[in-house]
Amino acid sequence: MKKIAQQFGVATDFAEVAELCRNWQVAAEPGRLPPYEEMALGSLGRLADDLALATRERGGSYQILYGGDGVGAWLGAAPRGLAVDSLPRNHADALLDALGQAHLRATPAGTLARSIRGGLVRTCEIVVFPLSSRWGDALFLIFVRERAAAHNLVDAIYRATRDGLLTLAAVHGAGRSIVDLQIVSLNDSAARILGGAERDLQWRRLREIAPEWMTNGTFERLGAIFEAMRHDEFEVERSAGGERTHLRVAASPMGDLIGLTLTDVTELKEREASFRLLFENNPMPMWVHDPQSLGVLAVNDAAVEHYGLPRERFLASTLFDLYAEEEWPALAMSRDYPARRHAPDRVWSNRTAGGRVIKVLNYGRELVFDNRPAVLLAVVDVTEQREAAARIAHLAHHDPLTGLANRTLFRLRLSEGLERLDETSAPGIGVLYLDLDGFKDVNDAYGHPVGDRLLVAVAERLRRLLPQGDLVARVGGDEFALVQCGADRDEAERLACVVVEALSRTYEIDGHQVNIGASVGVSVAPNDSDDADTLLKNADIALYRAKADGRGVHRFFEPQMAATIHQRRTLEADLRQALRAGEFQIYYQPIIDIVTNEIVASEALLRWFHPMRGSVPPSDFIPLAEDTGLIVPIGEWVLREACREAASWPTPIGVSINLSPAQFRSRALTQAVVSALASSGLVAHRLELEITETVLLAENHANLSVLHRLRGLGVRISLDDFGTGYSSLSYLRSFPFDKIKIDRSFVKELPENHECGAIVRAVAGLGQCLGVATVAEGVETLDQLARLRQEGCTQMQGFLFSRPTPAAELRRMLAGPEIAAAPAA
Repeated sequence: MKKIAQQFGVATDFAEVAELCRNWQVAAEPGRLPPYEEMALGSLGRLADDLALATRERGGSYQILYGGDGVGAWLGAAPRGLAVDSLPRNHADALLDALGQAHLRATPAGTLARSIRGGLVRTCEIVVFPLSSRWGDALFLIFVRERAAAHNLVDAIYRATRDGLLTLAAVHGAGRSIVDLQIVSLNDSAARILGGAERDLQWRRLREIAPEWMTNGTFERLGAIFEAMRHDEFEVERSAGGERTHLRVAASPMGDLIGLTLTDVTELKEREASFRLLFENNPMPMWVHDPQSLGVLAVNDAAVEHYGLPRERFLASTLFDLYAEEEWPALAMSRDYPARRHAPDRVWSNRTAGGRVIKVLNYGRELVFDNRPAVLLAVVDVTEQREAAARIAHLAHHDPLTGLANRTLFRLRLSEGLERLDETSAPGIGVLYLDLDGFKDVNDAYGHPVGDRLLVAVAERLRRLLPQGDLVARVGGDEFALVQCGADRDEAERLACVVVEALSRTYEIDGHQVNIGASVGVSVAPNDSDDADTLLKNADIALYRAKADGRGVHRFFEPQMAATIHQRRTLEADLRQALRAGEFQIYYQPIIDIVTNEIVASEALLRWFHPMRGSVPPSDFIPLAEDTGLIVPIGEWVLREACREAASWPTPIGVSINLSPAQFRSRALTQAVVSALASSGLVAHRLELEITETVLLAENHANLSVLHRLRGLGVRISLDDFGTGYSSLSYLRSFPFDKIKIDRSFVKELPENHECGAIVRAVAGLGQCLGVATVAEGVETLDQLARLRQEGCTQMQGFLFSRPTPAAELRRMLAGPEIAAAPAA
């Protein structure tokens, strides 16, 4: 019956398949496939486990309707309702091939499917019988059965490889120590390497076959692999039949067994020995490296000595370990461009073991080493010659502290770039002028040595940001300038953003965590100018705008900025004269007790009356005074004048004075307070100093120390503008404030805004729990007053009671009867 199966092109090992082919042929009629009932029902008995029924969908895909247990075992899943093309590749391809042939030819079709299970390659016969059905669907009866014969995949590989493969078992002595190793299995290649026949070597011990391995360290190394249970690779020699063989050994433990791969590298070793005669004793430093991985394959004594690296470490290195970081892109490029691997006119930067950078010329040639392409490289050290020439040029054009270009070299490079701009179609040149925000604070807090090291760290970050061809220079104390070649406005803006972000990250300087920022002004040629000096001047003007807009930002030059900068500089000059000219006055705004309606203190507010400008708003001159450091002498004058005035007020009415964070940075604040109290005769507890959370955010520990010294004098400390900014409760825990002032922004929307009411209630409740007075600022209406009383505030301040007023007017109010709430003006 197998001949019938062969007629349909079906080769089978099973009589059942031949019988199914005969039944299919008998049931078939000309032009009509056998009915499903005649074929399937007669076979569902003894063959049920090996049969499945499938149908062809309208889209051409196939689906298994159901199948026997044998089919399910082969598929690894219940066969009911499975889409054939969703099966694993080896199952799906075989089934689709047989189903497609059976459907196309309308005859039985067979194929073979293979799988690996338990290390054996197993073969499964698949025969598909196309059937007809009374429902009109295309049906297929599928026979699936695994052939008995299976092939050991591992054994095939084990026998085919040219490397020697053997398995050793540990032989234990007293105390479970390993005293020998026994060959459990080996292939023909291993037998050849060990100098015997496979049948003679199996089950023999290592001491008999390779006695030299018991004394040359090989046995100990194999024993260590058992102990550590980890893979190892090494080389060893083997003598057999009067010949010496070099073997590369790869060993892996498996429980109480160890698997070895032996590779004969004798020929390779002989070639290496010949090669070493040519370069080992050469006085010129030389090495061999792989042109793709750039790993060092061999090195001579001269290179080991010159670079100061132990030979083992040298051989474990790549060129990235030997060359300075700035050379890495060129090294990477040399993998794809062989001509760049050893250009004799290229000076490379290398690093020795001690980190010293040396300048070298490379001389190389391509060769084959260790049976693979390699590069033999000889190096000539030209460091001393280069350093002598570089020192002369460097001193004339570089900043001695940071090593960056100085203003002279910056202007030269910018001018050269502008000349090239006329000759090319490059989009432009960007000039960035930057100033470090908060650098003066670092100098004041930690001293100039730390400030100098910070400048060096900033310079290094700027160097890393710029691509080759661009330039960064230090042009002033904490001022830097960058020239960005081939840049349009968008590229200049991207660089400015990167600079601001990079310089704002925390620095570690001498154990200090230092935080600064950067403001950047940008001008772009040729739009803003084609003259180097003008471009730099315009970038400097844009920098002023960046600092005026809050610092830590970048701004592009705009023509109208020049007028603004002129106004600011004029205002700064006037501000420097104002204190000497007596143009400042102090106005006072009373703080009222909510229960007694009496004045308990008054806040001192600085006013500037310029002879030409008139009244200058504090919002215009206070930030300028802080930027320029003038706030320190101005603040000391306010302290003295306010304390002198308050000493004339009825006891116990106090005076409240605002302190700028810049005054804390001067570190002379405590002495200024002591001096003001002493010269005025004002009792310390009548002086109240107001600070904002900014004081605690910056240099928290140092500023807390100052606050505690002031508190030790008897001075009262108030936290101003609470509820804005961060307003962390940790402030109240870190320092025992005497008073909390609720910001006017919350009072303004009382009583309509429920959220503001909730915040006022929370702060007032917090004050009651801590025994701290709470002052509501900006009270202007009777409704606000009523709500604040309801929420439990203890003191208030605002236009409802009094505007800021000169000292004489305040003295008149203090001499009068109890103050009454007045409608807001």
